[in-house]
Amino acid sequence: METNQEIIGGVMLAPQTGEAPPTDAPLSTRAAMAYSSGNIGSSIFYALNNYLLPVFLQNLGAPAVLRNLLSSSHSFEGAIIQPLVGAWSDRTWKRTGRRRPFIVRFLPWTILFLGITPFIPAFSAVLGTAGVIALVSLAIFLFSVTFNVMYDPYLSLLPDITPERQRGWVNGIFQALGAGGQVAFLLALVLLAGKIGLNPFFAICVAALMLGFVPVFTGLREPRTLRGTHQARYTLREYWQGFVGDPQVLLFFLSQGLMWLGINAIAVNLTPYGTGAVARGGLGLSDSLAFTLPLIILLSSTIFYYPLGILTDRLGVKRVFIFGIVCMSIASILAIFMKSLLPLYAVLALAGLGNAAQTTSSYPMLTRIVFPEKMGLYTGLNTAVTSLSAPLSSLLAGLLIDGVGYNAMFPYIASTFIVALIPLALLRMDRSQAVRALHGQ
Repeated sequence: METNQEIIGGVMLAPQTGEAPPTDAPLSTRAAMAYSSGNIGSSIFYALNNYLLPVFLQNLGAPAVLRNLLSSSHSFEGAIIQPLVGAWSDRTWKRTGRRRPFIVRFLPWTILFLGITPFIPAFSAVLGTAGVIALVSLAIFLFSVTFNVMYDPYLSLLPDITPERQRGWVNGIFQALGAGGQVAFLLALVLLAGKIGLNPFFAICVAALMLGFVPVFTGLREPRTLRGTHQARYTLREYWQGFVGDPQVLLFFLSQGLMWLGINAIAVNLTPYGTGAVARGGLGLSDSLAFTLPLIILLSSTIFYYPLGILTDRLGVKRVFIFGIVCMSIASILAIFMKSLLPLYAVLALAGLGNAAQTTSSYPMLTRIVFPEKMGLYTGLNTAVTSLSAPLSSLLAGLLIDGVGYNAMFPYIASTFIVALIPLALLRMDRSQAVRALHGQ
């Protein structure tokens, strides 16, 4: 029996008869670019969170623990919200698609709360320092929650529209465009922050978010039917089984959780480490010069994202993932002994290579060991893991820095990366329940 199929933007849509979409339909470069454009604005949002907010909050007088918690791109409430949102997106279908309705509903709220944040300190005469910090904290919490509710369904679009053999390549484009946006944002901070201050960069982030998601709606359409058996709702037991039901998926989540204990610590503390007092283990740099530290990591990552995305498809996601964590471990150990800027730049470039490797391989790895019709659920569970790790990391690293100084930062980060290698080394992708079921084992 013949069925009607439609190819739009390089994406072959599923036959509207309940039949699963073809697994070998290639995604065009144009469609991959359209999908990935949203990550330009999203990555600028992450750069603002991780690198600008710590300095912004430091200038308001916020302590290191609070600064770390607020500057983290993932917060504790995501451990509950994100799995629910991911599962909700699995069973949603609106006129704009399955995942994109979440962008329509929640991105405007992110933009609103983000846009008002830099204006709150102007009311310090009325609110006082404590009131300003409290209100800024509330605004940051709200734009973080609404962004994360939107971002996980957006991320789940990748396996929906991309065949398995192309996911490393598409994720390489996705990460390269995002890194390019972060590099441009940080370059602007380095060159202009000393002249115009930090507030205008909130407006830049708002504009990037608005413009970046336009091609996601105009350049591709979502397949209505996903591979596998669609499940309408999940029970609490099934959410829990998503974590522990498959030992291979559990090992992946353990590795992610341990790795993010280190990634979040370096992300939110790198610029304060640069501006921190030498007596406290910091480098004593100006704000503009401190922004060059994450810039080096991002420049290095940007260079390697695309080639590592291709290598991920050819060498295997696990090999590239392990290589990335090893590079970040070595860089963290070397950074303990680096107090001069130029040698530290070289170490940060190595960390950027490792970051590119783990970023291009980690999510494609998850897509290959779970059932495709539950991708939204598992994307949410993955974010739940980081939403637990990131605040815990912020708390631990903040307490160490407040108590001991920045000398404790890199030993802590190195230890988290080294321990994260253990569950990753034990993981066997071919033994996951999804792989065995899809191959009839």
